Amino acid sequence: MPDVLKSPTPQAKRQSFSEFLQSLDYGAIDDEATHELNEIVHACTETGKTGEISLTIKIKPIGTAGQVELDSALKVKKPKPVRGKTLMFATPDNNLQREDPRQRSLDGVRTVAEETRGQVRAVS
Repeated sequence: MPDVLKSPTPQAKRQSFSEFLQSLDYGAIDDEATHELNEIVHACTETGKTGEISLTIKIKPIGTAGQVELDSALKVKKPKPVRGKTLMFATPDNNLQREDPRQRSLDGVRTVAEETRGQVRAVS
Protein backbone atom coordinates (compact mmCIF):
# COMPACT_ATOMS: atom_id res chain seq x y z
CA MET A 1 0.00 0.00 0.00
CA PRO A 2 1.43 3.43 -0.92
CA ASP A 3 2.36 5.92 1.83
CA VAL A 4 0.22 8.67 0.27
CA LEU A 5 -3.25 8.14 -1.20
CA LYS A 6 -3.97 10.26 -4.24
CA SER A 7 -7.53 10.82 -5.43
CA PRO A 8 -8.11 9.62 -9.00
CA THR A 9 -10.85 12.25 -9.47
CA PRO A 10 -9.73 15.04 -11.81
CA GLN A 11 -9.85 18.55 -10.28
CA ALA A 12 -12.56 19.64 -12.76
CA LYS A 13 -14.96 16.88 -11.65
CA ARG A 14 -14.65 17.41 -7.89
CA GLN A 15 -17.73 18.64 -6.03
CA SER A 16 -17.19 21.88 -4.14
CA PHE A 17 -17.36 21.76 -0.36
CA SER A 18 -20.20 24.30 -0.29
CA GLU A 19 -22.28 22.10 -2.65
CA PHE A 20 -21.58 19.09 -0.44
CA LEU A 21 -22.49 21.03 2.70
CA GLN A 22 -25.83 22.06 1.19
CA SER A 23 -26.68 18.41 0.49
CA LEU A 24 -25.52 17.07 3.89
CA ASP A 25 -28.54 16.29 6.11
CA TYR A 26 -30.73 17.76 3.36
CA GLY A 27 -29.20 21.18 4.02
CA ALA A 28 -29.99 21.19 7.76
CA ILE A 29 -26.34 21.46 8.84
CA ASP A 30 -25.78 24.28 6.34
CA ASP A 31 -28.78 26.19 7.74
CA GLU A 32 -27.66 25.56 11.32
CA ALA A 33 -24.09 26.67 10.58
CA THR A 34 -25.36 29.84 8.88
CA HIS A 35 -27.54 30.67 11.91
CA GLU A 36 -24.79 29.94 14.43
CA LEU A 37 -22.22 31.93 12.47
CA ASN A 38 -24.49 34.97 12.60
CA GLU A 39 -25.05 34.47 16.34
CA ILE A 40 -21.31 34.16 17.04
CA VAL A 41 -20.43 37.26 15.01
CA HIS A 42 -23.03 39.24 16.99
CA ALA A 43 -21.80 37.89 20.35
CA CYS A 44 -18.15 38.60 19.46
CA THR A 45 -18.80 42.17 18.32
CA GLU A 46 -20.94 42.90 21.40
CA THR A 47 -18.51 41.45 23.96
CA GLY A 48 -15.18 42.05 22.24
CA LYS A 49 -14.32 38.42 22.98
CA THR A 50 -13.47 35.43 20.79
CA GLY A 51 -15.99 32.82 19.66
CA GLU A 52 -15.55 29.53 17.88
CA ILE A 53 -17.52 27.30 15.52
CA SER A 54 -16.35 23.82 14.51
CA LEU A 55 -17.85 21.47 11.95
CA THR A 56 -16.95 17.80 12.28
CA ILE A 57 -17.83 15.31 9.55
CA LYS A 58 -17.13 11.61 10.11
CA ILE A 59 -17.11 9.43 6.99
CA LYS A 60 -17.41 5.66 7.36
CA PRO A 61 -17.38 3.28 4.37
CA ILE A 62 -20.11 0.63 4.37
CA GLY A 63 -19.37 -2.54 2.44
CA THR A 64 -17.85 -2.56 -1.02
CA ALA A 65 -20.68 -1.00 -3.04
CA GLY A 66 -19.40 2.58 -2.60
CA GLN A 67 -21.78 3.54 0.21
CA VAL A 68 -20.51 5.77 2.99
CA GLU A 69 -22.16 6.82 6.23
CA LEU A 70 -21.79 10.46 7.25
CA ASP A 71 -22.10 11.79 10.77
CA SER A 72 -21.93 15.55 11.22
CA ALA A 73 -21.73 17.73 14.31
CA LEU A 74 -21.56 21.47 14.81
CA LYS A 75 -19.92 22.78 18.00
CA VAL A 76 -20.38 26.40 18.96
CA LYS A 77 -18.57 28.38 21.66
CA LYS A 78 -20.14 31.82 22.00
CA PRO A 79 -18.52 34.44 24.21
CA LYS A 80 -20.60 35.33 27.22
CA PRO A 81 -21.34 38.93 28.12
CA VAL A 82 -19.55 40.34 31.14
CA ARG A 83 -21.81 40.89 34.09
CA GLY A 84 -21.52 44.02 36.12
CA LYS A 85 -20.28 43.95 39.69
CA THR A 86 -22.16 45.10 42.77
CA LEU A 87 -20.59 46.62 45.84
CA MET A 88 -22.30 45.60 49.09
CA PHE A 89 -21.48 45.67 52.78
CA ALA A 90 -21.56 42.85 55.29
CA THR A 91 -23.63 43.52 58.40
CA PRO A 92 -22.71 42.25 61.87
CA ASP A 93 -25.35 39.52 61.29
CA ASN A 94 -23.49 38.44 58.10
CA ASN A 95 -26.16 39.70 55.75
CA LEU A 96 -25.42 41.89 52.73
CA GLN A 97 -26.83 45.34 52.08
CA ARG A 98 -26.07 48.27 49.81
CA GLU A 99 -25.59 50.85 52.59
CA ASP A 100 -22.58 50.68 54.89
CA PRO A 101 -23.92 49.66 58.33
CA ARG A 102 -21.07 51.62 60.01
CA GLN A 103 -21.97 54.84 58.17
CA ARG A 104 -23.98 57.33 60.17
CA SER A 105 -27.18 58.55 58.63
CA LEU A 106 -27.95 62.21 58.16
CA ASP A 107 -31.30 63.47 59.37
CA GLY A 108 -33.64 64.40 56.52
CA VAL A 109 -31.63 62.61 53.82
CA ARG A 110 -33.47 59.77 52.11
CA THR A 111 -32.31 57.17 49.63
CA VAL A 112 -33.72 56.93 46.14
CA ALA A 113 -35.47 53.68 47.12
CA GLU A 114 -37.20 55.45 50.04
CA GLU A 115 -38.13 58.42 47.86
CA THR A 116 -39.74 56.35 45.09
CA ARG A 117 -41.36 53.67 47.25
CA GLY A 118 -45.05 53.39 46.47
CA GLN A 119 -44.84 55.47 43.31
CA VAL A 120 -45.83 53.84 40.05
CA ARG A 121 -44.43 55.24 36.84
CA ALA A 122 -45.61 54.54 33.33
CA VAL A 123 -42.75 53.73 30.99
CA SER A 124 -43.38 54.48 27.35
